[in-house]
Amino acid sequence: MNHPVRAHVRGDAGPGERLSAVHAVARVTLALVFLWHGLVPKLLYRHPDELALLRDGGLSSSAAARMVVTIGITEVAFGLALLLAWRVRALLLTAAVAMLGMTAGVLANSPRFVPAAFTPVTLNLCVAALGIVGWVAAARSVRADS
Repeated sequence: MNHPVRAHVRGDAGPGERLSAVHAVARVTLALVFLWHGLVPKLLYRHPDELALLRDGGLSSSAAARMVVTIGITEVAFGLALLLAWRVRALLLTAAVAMLGMTAGVLANSPRFVPAAFTPVTLNLCVAALGIVGWVAAARSVRADS
């Protein structure tokens, strides 16, 4: 029996199989990023940096505390949607656009976070790139097998 994973390991998977694998890795990784960032720093720990980013955007401390919960829930829901709505390519592009917008927001409102060790700039750009890669791979994987 020829298992699809073995074909990837051996390097003889067809173009459609390869693009399907790229799509799967991109989508699952994006889902895990959104699930983690929604749950851990926003919902479970309410990290001070998350609140600071929102206050830098003009929210009061109490509004920032409420908004971080809303954003956390939204990120968890989005992560689940990436996993459950597997064929919805638009979610991948939505992730990319959202991360580019968030990067612009950090640059404009919270420039002190730019030189940080784990800067939101590089994280957001990597997440955006992963969304674009997944979006392109999802479109091409079907056509490559034809």
